[in-house]
Amino acid sequence: MLADTESLQNWTLEGEGSSRDLQLVAGQSGQAVQLNWNIRDYVQAKYTFPQPVDLSGADLFGVSLHGDGGGTATNMAIMFADVNNVFYGYDIIQGSSGINQINRWINLPLPKKAGKVFWGGLVIDWSRINRVFVVVKQPAGTGGAAGQLRIDQLQYDTAANWPRQTSFDTTHAASVPPQVTQNAVNYLLSEQQSTGLFISWKEEATPLAHLYDQALVLLVLTREGIWQQGSPINNAARAAQSLVAFMGRQQQSDGHWPNTWNPLTGAVTSNDTWVGDQAWWVMALSSYAARSGDIAAKTSAQKGAAWLAAKIDTSGKVHPSTEGNVDVWWAMIATKRFADADRIQGYLLNTVWDTNLHYWWQGFYDPNIALDAATWLSAFSRHSRVNQPQMGLSALSFVRRTLVTGSDDDKLCGLDGTGPVSIWNEGTAQYVAAGGADGKAFLDNLILQQKQDGSMPGSPDNWATPLGWLTPWSGLAPTSWLYFAVKGWPFINTLNVVKTGSGTGRVISDVDGIDCGATCSANFANWTPVKLTAIPISGYQFSGWGGGCSDSGNSCTLTMDAAKTVTANFEVFKKHRPIWKRALLMQ
Repeated sequence: MLADTESLQNWTLEGEGSSRDLQLVAGQSGQAVQLNWNIRDYVQAKYTFPQPVDLSGADLFGVSLHGDGGGTATNMAIMFADVNNVFYGYDIIQGSSGINQINRWINLPLPKKAGKVFWGGLVIDWSRINRVFVVVKQPAGTGGAAGQLRIDQLQYDTAANWPRQTSFDTTHAASVPPQVTQNAVNYLLSEQQSTGLFISWKEEATPLAHLYDQALVLLVLTREGIWQQGSPINNAARAAQSLVAFMGRQQQSDGHWPNTWNPLTGAVTSNDTWVGDQAWWVMALSSYAARSGDIAAKTSAQKGAAWLAAKIDTSGKVHPSTEGNVDVWWAMIATKRFADADRIQGYLLNTVWDTNLHYWWQGFYDPNIALDAATWLSAFSRHSRVNQPQMGLSALSFVRRTLVTGSDDDKLCGLDGTGPVSIWNEGTAQYVAAGGADGKAFLDNLILQQKQDGSMPGSPDNWATPLGWLTPWSGLAPTSWLYFAVKGWPFINTLNVVKTGSGTGRVISDVDGIDCGATCSANFANWTPVKLTAIPISGYQFSGWGGGCSDSGNSCTLTMDAAKTVTANFEVFKKHRPIWKRALLMQ
């Protein structure tokens, strides 16, 4: 522990335009220091170390905070000061964070490099820290307000030395009853409206359909759908076709789509162009086109990908958000814009990867911790074009330790997207799908929450402040991600065909992609069944499969649950004399 919260010794108060006091109250563990205020400007609780402490070896700080559940949302900062009066710290959230409004314990991880020097010099001397501050400041123009904040477990660690998982945890899905995913699919189908759109949150008073949610549903339906010669023959395929038809009419002339509609009328309610939503739809549409054979959908996805590709800058960055960049990378892979994908790949591997703590930053020059920057980039790291699985393993281990949390009633465990504050079911399912450690335990906690209609709530808890929002409403995103947590990633896998032997021939796939010949590598949506057929040219013969195919005969069927390489061996056709001719020669 960094500071003693079991007593008020060494704690003092400072402030302007405020009344304030400190008291000891029940903490998350033992006692906690509670800061009470009625302020017009700011108040800060200061802990003075009896002797300066050496924090030069620390790379991560932590603090547990508990608000009073009401009052006006305040700004907040954590600051360290050295013996030279250099102040370094963290604005927890720019603007009104609302942490003081959260009536539960939240455990905030703070990477050292995510802070900044506030004043007093250019560089803080981490070897001689003599004070730490918890600062509460009233936002400008809001007037005075009263509130409370409990402070506990001020601590530090060297996260660079944490052990990391050495393999992806993917063994849990086999034990899940099939009705879990079937019920999830049934719920998704039940939310489709006559427009073709799906309602994002069932309990929302004014229903909305968000682009990202539509993409997730399309990925599920594409996996579940059955087509024969381009015609949908089951409910999932027909629902997917209806959604794609609506979205085809919505694509703008520059290639992007609106991002929110009224699902009952089809009217656009928001035309925000966040690249993450657009990229997910491009990826989903590409998967649908490959599975269904819909040429118009493929053309639409290519047009959307071109719109995204135009946003890649010279460094390979599309957007300050790391999540947004990896989303676009997947869209480039899905549409076979490999040169564009490689530009983004270089940025993700070299600019936002923390080489000391081994995780991906939340954004450009933003070392804060975000769950989806670990989960979605874990899949990125395992792709055959990247081939850096250890990076994904390290990042998953890092967020497992920093973002794990529990429900308000302490009956469930999971992970939050940032913070953490409470369980974010969608993100927890992403972590399970990524192969994070303890996946079965987290998946069991998710399945316990699945509702009778097959839907998943956004969270077991319900809270909203300027810091964030979690809801027990039934949602498309958490339900889709529960499906992926059991069935496997929604992302694209690459199939490579390598021809070997002294002969030659052609290998083709039954779905659009492989014609090798010329095209010996193609991308397929995760879990897509692909049938390969080997066709030797005249004078040669096919002698067998290798690698990811073990079938006998000229055809081989495999499931694209990972990137795979298949070898097809062709040999020179050997002519044999008839037995009667050999007998005559012997005579």
